Amino acid sequence: MKALSIDELFEVNSSKFNLTEREMQIALYWIKDFSYQEIGRLLGISPNTVRSHLSRINIKLQVNSKASLILKIIGMD
Repeated sequence: MKALSIDELFEVNSSKFNLTEREMQIALYWIKDFSYQEIGRLLGISPNTVRSHLSRINIKLQVNSKASLILKIIGMD
């Protein structure tokens, strides 16, 4: 049995998260260690907008760190 990638795990569990498509994109880039500036450049938004999205993601998922976000996404929280 093939292990699922973080992208695949996120997709499998996404219905539980109630995130917008943009929030899901940003969360995936963030957990892959992209900076706010890199995410903003890729998505055509400012680093401050990225920061705002990540703040809403943390609130929605009730997490307070990248590590806890990853655990939530892979279903180990």
